[in-house]
Amino acid sequence: MYSPNIKYKVLELRKSGTSLGEIAYLLSLNKSTISYWCRDIVLKDSSIRKIKINGKEKSVQALLRYSELKRKERVERNIIQKHGGISLVEPFSNKDLLMVGLGLYWGEGYKESNGELGFTNSNPKIIEFYLKWVGTLGVHKSDLIFRLTINNLFKNDEKNIKNFWIDLLKIEGKQFSKTTLIKTKIKKGFVKDVSKYKGILRVKVRRGLALKNKILGAIDYISTQV
Repeated sequence: MYSPNIKYKVLELRKSGTSLGEIAYLLSLNKSTISYWCRDIVLKDSSIRKIKINGKEKSVQALLRYSELKRKERVERNIIQKHGGISLVEPFSNKDLLMVGLGLYWGEGYKESNGELGFTNSNPKIIEFYLKWVGTLGVHKSDLIFRLTINNLFKNDEKNIKNFWIDLLKIEGKQFSKTTLIKTKIKKGFVKDVSKYKGILRVKVRRGLALKNKILGAIDYISTQV
């Protein structure tokens, strides 16, 4: 048996434009009981609009919660899958390092007969790996020459970008040749952000022709095994 005070609260909430479900939640009552008590109430237009608006807001909030839940599930799934990928290459041997580097050079390295052992990329992780790889082949960092290419839009940030590479790769500024500025079409919605933009870095090995020929010979051999 419910007290008159409880029923009075239900009626007042309903008249003010509170949905049956929300009343049930607020007062811990059965929705069917609330519906029965409120059966004779004729809602004002303002109350009906309030119920509709609140209903839409709750639907949006529920959708946002669902989307966030799915996002977290996707992130967790990606992490699990990436950890699963580690088993494909673990343990990682020196031979594995050699082969990955050859594949990297096959795709991005200089292969023309101009005598240069060179490599160009914009990804800091890949550049770091490449320097480690050529290091295992006997190339010292002091034998490297770097050239930075940046969009003309970032010309005033050249020093900061160059310092990023110097700090990351633990090299000296004097190893850089003159920076190349290029003018390319900027995508719509592009935001100038020097914290993300690092340009394109070319890495060339001094007197690297003999090593380049060995690398290309290894790549030629690999291509016959596929």
